[in-house]
Amino acid sequence: MTVDPRFEKLLAERGLLDLDGLMRHDGYYAELPLFTEPAQVSFLDGLPPEDRNRAAVRAAVAHLGRIIDHAKADFAAAVTVTGWDHEATPHFWLANPSHGVFGFLRVDPPGEGSKVVEGWLDHDPGYTLNDEIPRVPAETWRDRVFVQRNDLLFPRHVRLG
Repeated sequence: MTVDPRFEKLLAERGLLDLDGLMRHDGYYAELPLFTEPAQVSFLDGLPPEDRNRAAVRAAVAHLGRIIDHAKADFAAAVTVTGWDHEATPHFWLANPSHGVFGFLRVDPPGEGSKVVEGWLDHDPGYTLNDEIPRVPAETWRDRVFVQRNDLLFPRHVRLG
């Protein structure tokens, strides 16, 4: 999968092309959105919502490949997708496992969200998708889908199902 050229400028503006800078995190993980305002993806205006979501998610997943290919030891990465049921926002989920993130993270078996996102990825067998449904309702938690490349999967105890 290759990055849609329309997204290259956005990736640069968001600092997401600094691959070395994406490798280290002070906390458990970082979750960096591909865009924070609809105007940042105005080049997709005129497309039906389904096609906008598909283009954004595919661009993020393609860039995830660059990030993973650049990664060294003590690194985990995925794309998370929120808003998959209306206006999707892909994020780059990045972590250094030595900081303990896998002691707390749990993702659910693929569900409704995973099925939607999997369709946008043309059911590519190179990826594993899982839903994460918040167990405690809170304003800061949203349903999200994790997209992991099969050569950098989360440890088995994190993937419930």
